[in-house]
Amino acid sequence: MNDTPLITIVIPSYNSAGYIEDTLHSLAAQTISNFEVIVIDDHSTDNTLEVAGRAHQALGLKGQVMLRPAELPKGVASCRNLGVKMANGEWVSFLDSDDLFLPEKISGTAELIKKYGDSCFAYFHGSRQFEDGTNKTLRVRDIKTYDEPQNIFDQLTRENFITTSSVTLKRSLINEIGGFDITLHGIEDYMLWLRISKRSPWYYSAELWTDYRVRTSSLMGGRKLEYYVTQNTNLLKSVRNLKEFTAHDTNAIEYYLFDDVMQYYAMVSLKTGGWKDFLKGLGALRKVGKANLAKKLFKKHFKFLVFKKISYFKTKKINIEL
Repeated sequence: MNDTPLITIVIPSYNSAGYIEDTLHSLAAQTISNFEVIVIDDHSTDNTLEVAGRAHQALGLKGQVMLRPAELPKGVASCRNLGVKMANGEWVSFLDSDDLFLPEKISGTAELIKKYGDSCFAYFHGSRQFEDGTNKTLRVRDIKTYDEPQNIFDQLTRENFITTSSVTLKRSLINEIGGFDITLHGIEDYMLWLRISKRSPWYYSAELWTDYRVRTSSLMGGRKLEYYVTQNTNLLKSVRNLKEFTAHDTNAIEYYLFDDVMQYYAMVSLKTGGWKDFLKGLGALRKVGKANLAKKLFKKHFKFLVFKKISYFKTKKINIEL
């Protein structure tokens, strides 16, 4: 009797015609076949739906490819939630439409579930970030395999270190929570990980079972500082409205979202959007009650700009004198 759990792989897609076929090929190459693949297309403006449907059928994959019903909200969270609703598997693995699973992903995850599945409903594993077009490895996160499932909530309030395309969750637990928060965009995964962590330990394997593609045209690229202020503020509002989070939890999450990662977003904002985008983002911070943080970020980067210009003119003067 086959006791391997059925795993449903949920793939939200949007304008991924150039990648989705490779993604599905990586699933057809799995070392076991006890899984199904559900692709939910978010009304792509290219032919992603057609390419995905053709490849899904040609590769003989179980599951289905479908267009998000028009009455459902747009967005990756909504598509993933629909995929979970359509799932036949007790367990759900998430995969982005431009990422790849290595051949041992499903078999390896199934073995972990068979070992810990009665006490652990959340799994993630190592992944390799690679550059689109060159296949150059950009990053491999160095975390040791857990000896046993762990409570990682406190760690998550300091860093969102979970790659969505490495996650497998018990479907009933996702449904209990209500799935991904569709009011959040780009940070909905972090919110779900936090809520999962309040209900189950996680097991982490350092096995590299996912290749995570980094491309400049991805949904996560080119967003403005104001956008992150809005999303982080919305997540914090959701946290404050949920009884499962204590005041201590909320304070820790707030510190991470603003005093920590906002430093990074501010730096990226200046680099990609310039001072106009940066100042607009600082204005958004003031509006949500973060005037002190806005002042701190302005002083930090203004001082850096002045120092940079002084250094430039000093160097230029030396060159002229020489």
